Amino acid sequence: MTLQHRNRMILLSILGMCILPILLAQLAWQWARPQGGSSFGQLLAQPLLEPAVPPVWQLLAYSQDGCGTQSHELAQWAGQLQKAQGRVQERIKVAACPSLPSSMQSGIYLIDPHGNAVLRYTPTQLAEAGGRQAALREIGRVLKNNPGL
Repeated sequence: MTLQHRNRMILLSILGMCILPILLAQLAWQWARPQGGSSFGQLLAQPLLEPAVPPVWQLLAYSQDGCGTQSHELAQWAGQLQKAQGRVQERIKVAACPSLPSSMQSGIYLIDPHGNAVLRYTPTQLAEAGGRQAALREIGRVLKNNPGL
């Protein structure tokens, strides 16, 4: 093997090491596309309220029975979820018994500072302690990943 041939092989191997990861990533993206993340609450992407002044996140306890017992129970759970957030609890405000369209389902809604409903937790999800823990972790992740809001 001549010196020129050996140098050419070294150059081609360096080029291959640079191009191979890009090709493998492209193939993996086409054939083994990653699935979306998992969420405990129902993901929503709809405007629900006017933007909050001052801009804060809101946990909105809404029940179709108006301000009945289920609404008070949801408001209590929302307050517990807010207090359990620790040092970021001042970024969240709890609201109960709002006047919303009757087509809305009962539950606790996480509303961003722009007034968009982000997540909804049903009363059946929150009835169990494990469900409240999952909601607590998920709300904490949303707040952590959106520090500017």
